[in-house]
Amino acid sequence: MRAHRLFQSVAGLVFGFYAGAGIVAQAQAPRCPTATSVPDKSRMAQMFQTAPDRGFLWKVTKDGHSSWLYGTLHVAKQDWLMPGPLTRSAILHSSKVALELDLNAPDTATILRQPEDAARWGHLVQSGRKAKVDALMDQQCVPSAAFAHVAVGVEAAGVESLASRGDGYYPDYAVDAVLQGMAGSLKKPLIGLETVQMQRDLLIGPDAVDEDAFIDDIIRGVSSGKTQTENRRLAEMWASSDVKRLDAYHDWCDCLNTAQERRFMSRLLDDRNVGMAAKIAKIHESGTSLFVAVGSLHMAGPKGLPALLHQDGFTVEQIVPAL
Repeated sequence: MRAHRLFQSVAGLVFGFYAGAGIVAQAQAPRCPTATSVPDKSRMAQMFQTAPDRGFLWKVTKDGHSSWLYGTLHVAKQDWLMPGPLTRSAILHSSKVALELDLNAPDTATILRQPEDAARWGHLVQSGRKAKVDALMDQQCVPSAAFAHVAVGVEAAGVESLASRGDGYYPDYAVDAVLQGMAGSLKKPLIGLETVQMQRDLLIGPDAVDEDAFIDDIIRGVSSGKTQTENRRLAEMWASSDVKRLDAYHDWCDCLNTAQERRFMSRLLDDRNVGMAAKIAKIHESGTSLFVAVGSLHMAGPKGLPALLHQDGFTVEQIVPAL
């Protein structure tokens, strides 16, 4: 199962939160990834002047006003911190910013740290999955002891989001987190399209079979290096705004091979897209111009947000990449 959570899952968002909360403390060792940092004012000014538009941007119009849909990446390079001019313009022309998750919500930390169901925890320990995930977390220079009471599915998703730091892709630089910071500095009200509980439940899964498969997939992918290889390819696709490849993800995701995989992807994307689209439409139709930023796969294909809003009567215009 390769679900390409780099584009559409909570993993990067979760570990962006953990990093910001000081839970993820990098060990100081030669093999560890370079620590993250904030560019100085001179570098930020240069990035503001030269940053191109990356990712995927649509303008959606209905009832005489417009909102925007922006497909993001949940881990990114430091050089990608500054949105390009078309993206910045869309943010400035919006009255509110909507993300998958509001990481500043007061219950975020409490819910993310909720312990696993005791019976499921025991199974994950006895089956060796917890130990394997801990070992991978330690290899990422993050002390697994910090996750002793965190659900194993959440920890495993974090391993995947941390695995590409050696290539320069960090959850600390997640596009969503950067946009949340911009919303705050611009005094734009922030809306979470989903709750922390919803996204935690997504990572854990509805039953032990699904959670086992989710964890096993991450262990295999990170241990073999396949995850890191795919993440490089996907990140560059986002950086070059390759929307044709994005829309054709069914052809290359290697994530729809079994009934279980198809069920997982439906839960991960299609089901959530319906709820997000309904919430976006309701807020827009109240007179609000939204800048919506969610994982890029939520934008893909006939069940993506642009298509769903078009079906709901919106005029949809692709801005990045330009047609």
